[in-house]
Amino acid sequence: MTPNNMLAVRESSKMRNDVKKLVAQIARMAPSKVRENASIRDDLGIDSLAAMEILASIEKRLGIVIDEAKAFDVVTVEDLLDLVTECLKKKK
Repeated sequence: MTPNNMLAVRESSKMRNDVKKLVAQIARMAPSKVRENASIRDDLGIDSLAAMEILASIEKRLGIVIDEAKAFDVVTVEDLLDLVTECLKKKK
């Protein structure tokens, strides 16, 4: 693995952990309980207002803009992580 690839993996891992911590904070649970296949609404109990709070926090922390239309398609934590990754790629 090249140094650039290693850095990208590390940055991606940090971003994923940061997003999971934010989700856990809003859901009032331990970050270790936030599974990537968890439904944001059904498993974590996050309502639409809290979901918007998560998106706003992510945008502010990572300096990105999340397309609201795409945000409506987010069901699981993995969907959210994929959307954030997509937005970060567009930022570069």
